[in-house]
Amino acid sequence: MNVLLVDDEDYVLDFLEEQIPWSRIGDITIYKAGSAEEALEIARNTELQIVVTDIKMPETSGLELLAVLREDYSDLKVVLLSGYSEFEYARKALQHGAADYLLKPVTEDEVVSCLQKVLVLIDEEKRQSEHLSAANDMVKLGIHRMREHLLLDLLLGRKYGPDEMQRHLHALQLPIGPDEECALALIRIETGSEEATREDFELFSYGLLNMAEEILYGKINDIPSLWSCKDSYRFIVLLLPIQRFGSHEHLQQRTCDLQQAVLQYMKRPVSILLTSAFPYRHELYRQYLLALNGFGRSIGTRSGVMRTLDQDEPRKELKPLVQLHQSPTIQQLMETGRWEEVNGKLELIMAELNSPPCQSQQQLMEIVYYLFSSFSYIAHKQGDSFADLVGHPLQPESFYFKSTDAIMEWALSIIDQFKRSLQESTPNRNHIIRQIHEYIALHLHEDVSLTRVSEHVYLHPVYLSRLYKKETGESLSTYILRVRMEKAAELLMGTNKKVSDIAKEIGYQKTQYFIHIFKEFHQLTPQNFRNR
Repeated sequence: MNVLLVDDEDYVLDFLEEQIPWSRIGDITIYKAGSAEEALEIARNTELQIVVTDIKMPETSGLELLAVLREDYSDLKVVLLSGYSEFEYARKALQHGAADYLLKPVTEDEVVSCLQKVLVLIDEEKRQSEHLSAANDMVKLGIHRMREHLLLDLLLGRKYGPDEMQRHLHALQLPIGPDEECALALIRIETGSEEATREDFELFSYGLLNMAEEILYGKINDIPSLWSCKDSYRFIVLLLPIQRFGSHEHLQQRTCDLQQAVLQYMKRPVSILLTSAFPYRHELYRQYLLALNGFGRSIGTRSGVMRTLDQDEPRKELKPLVQLHQSPTIQQLMETGRWEEVNGKLELIMAELNSPPCQSQQQLMEIVYYLFSSFSYIAHKQGDSFADLVGHPLQPESFYFKSTDAIMEWALSIIDQFKRSLQESTPNRNHIIRQIHEYIALHLHEDVSLTRVSEHVYLHPVYLSRLYKKETGESLSTYILRVRMEKAAELLMGTNKKVSDIAKEIGYQKTQYFIHIFKEFHQLTPQNFRNR
């Protein structure tokens, strides 16, 4: 902490510097000034926390110095020293914002006590400032969330009267009128074949919205001017008042600038569809539906595209996906076990989807739903659940597949699971079960887990668990427990080994836990089991 001592008498400065036990106050660095002008020069070049100054000095008094310091450095604490006991001096000092007022001559204890109180005041103000900052952050976050919810409500068709809408806009500090003409922008962050988690998407969205605020509105404000939300299709949706940009053409140019900036600085292509102008309070729901359809039709699976939605433009004719439905279909090939042809057929379908007449989101959805249907049919015909096969509940959110590469990667992994499952004969499955049992018997004293066993037989843990249950009628974990308890009973009855040694021999490092499990299985403690 930096403390500045100010007095026109050198002996006073020397006394304060040398006789005050500064170590009792804290880690203090002392600066000295013989005049108000010198003090101000030090304040300009040094981050000070406390100034102790005499009131009566030639040219500029301590009170005048106090006034300047408080104006330029509002957090700085000033303690005044004076040989005058008149109340008027104290009143003026407090009026100018002095932290304290000491009468000369001062004692060491008086100075230490005064500065300790000032330090407590500084700490308290710092805590209050942090609390205020946290509260402001919460307000900003709350406004952002409420803005998102209001826009989502409007996109889903909720209607507000002009007065009610104006109240919402005012409360959320949105620079837009209830009956202004706006344009809607749908932005899709392209991930290609790269898998993007929800956290990745949120991070990309945050960066993109900051860039949009700066490019579209000229600067980044504490509370943004941009009104945005993220919809259920992972589009970033912007509602943009035309008046703010002068014309729709200028808005279109700014939107192109945003697309180029995201590619340059975030190294990520985005596709954008911008609607024409419309009165948003009455037309937003309809325009949003048109924009969704227009995005799928005019942008589809392509990446890094910028389009405007012209309602008067002729609708592009969609071509049917011939390869998808042409015999032999993927479903037919899988049923007959023609696996090499399955992969080749899938490549032909994806190549057709990538051709210009077929590059639409609707046709991408057609392929995804067809594959879901075919995979479910084959799984059910095999007597399995498709969800069990892939290892997680099925939620076909087709908009999450934004490219043929993503569909291809997803489909090939499932086809591989089917291939292995259907090609395994019963004798081969029996051989796998024998391998599992032999491994467990040899490693019973170790951490025998599903993961360890699956690594030994080179199968995915989810698939192994399903296969074992189907072939034996019990889960793998139940089998491991049964083998351990049977081995423990054999050792208890056939040897004089301690219970703790038996526990370790069958893979339990904690004896108490072994006793608990044994009693649950055999209805007796190990010792009672041995003594019966």
